[in-house]
Amino acid sequence: MGNKLVKSRTKVERPPAAICPRRPLQPLKRTINGGRNIQFSNFPRTIAQFTHKDGNGLTEETEEEVHCCTFAPDDESLIVTCTTPCGPTYRPGEGFGHLRVFDITSGLCIKEILTYNSQQCDISADGDLITFVMNSGRGEVALVRRSRDSRSGIAERVEKFQPCCTGITGQTLSCKFSPDASHIVSAASLDFHSIRETNELRLWNVKSMQTVKKVVLRDLTDFCGFVTSCEFSPDGQYIAVSTSQEQLCILRSKNFDIVAVLRKRCRGNKCWSVFDPRWKCEILACCLQDGRVEIWQKIEHLSTCDVRYVCDKQRKVSFSRRLYSCRYSPDGMMLAVGTSDANIIVLDSGNLESLFCLDSKSMPDPYRPRNENTIVDCIAFSRSQQYVAAGYSDGLARIWAMPVRFDLKHLCRVVILHSVAASKISCLPIPSGIKTYLLNRCS
Repeated sequence: MGNKLVKSRTKVERPPAAICPRRPLQPLKRTINGGRNIQFSNFPRTIAQFTHKDGNGLTEETEEEVHCCTFAPDDESLIVTCTTPCGPTYRPGEGFGHLRVFDITSGLCIKEILTYNSQQCDISADGDLITFVMNSGRGEVALVRRSRDSRSGIAERVEKFQPCCTGITGQTLSCKFSPDASHIVSAASLDFHSIRETNELRLWNVKSMQTVKKVVLRDLTDFCGFVTSCEFSPDGQYIAVSTSQEQLCILRSKNFDIVAVLRKRCRGNKCWSVFDPRWKCEILACCLQDGRVEIWQKIEHLSTCDVRYVCDKQRKVSFSRRLYSCRYSPDGMMLAVGTSDANIIVLDSGNLESLFCLDSKSMPDPYRPRNENTIVDCIAFSRSQQYVAAGYSDGLARIWAMPVRFDLKHLCRVVILHSVAASKISCLPIPSGIKTYLLNRCS
């Protein structure tokens, strides 16, 4: 008798499929003079900026610091920002932060939602959902749907997830979509004013709006400080958490089990982390406030199934300026870091060598920052990588046009994304390697 083929009953965990925009990428056509013709240049330049102020009926306008900004994945002419009140005229209880949607082409704010104190927002990979922090009493995480047919671009109804913290003793600091937009991870400080902070992570189901998993970071490892960033890996399997005390760890997204603790130090040196979009979860970049940038690489021992990350590259990119943000370009070729003097240093992600600098101080008025110590709090690349949006502590969000990249493959990718929806690329009669390249994914 021949051997029988027996099927294995072992359940194989497969990462959820990432979602893509269902519409072609809408290009941004705007010059520094507000015209509609595209002007190419070998030098980066500011093409637009947006002021964030809260009038709210007071005698003086309250300035707002831009903590987060992001492009719509299917429309380069739309950016979403979230702010917190700041400035010399700000008095507690009077200023309120906002979530705003800007149309870069017209230069107008087309939607504004009161958030009280919001430090982060995110858009799902298909561009259909927007999540942001409310902090209007219970540290809510809000969810709103895109409405592309309306003038404001988003729906009027705002749904809320409510972590168990109050606006008096704690606040929610971060919220991020999973790659398939089925879940949201939020990080909240339950005792914001205490000496030893208690950070809680929650995983929310977007459809049911219920908590799937929650954990206090101090119960997992000796965490202290505030959560500065909370990022899903591109395959959605891991979550990287960094704090204001230089600590960095990797958790499994489904159960919050610790995968690896990359750094346990508690030095009062803030750090931020982000995964390389080209890889599933193998490469992680980290920037520290003291000017260092690190690249961590995953090493997995097949015999023991142990996973750890090792520091593969490290470079001090700034000696006199502090770093406050970092972001990979969609194709992972560039890593941009924001500094404390209004500069964005763009690095080659392979060797961490500086490629060029986006220096707003060298721009003509009115694009020049109002003071020398303006902090770059957030950075975002457009999907075509032709534009960069950055939020500054002087209350401005600036849009930069990147230098022309003379790479035939990249230029072809930009043209195709402007003509074909990313969700339809898998149906094109082209080799799988080209499809992978068009979607900025690792084969």
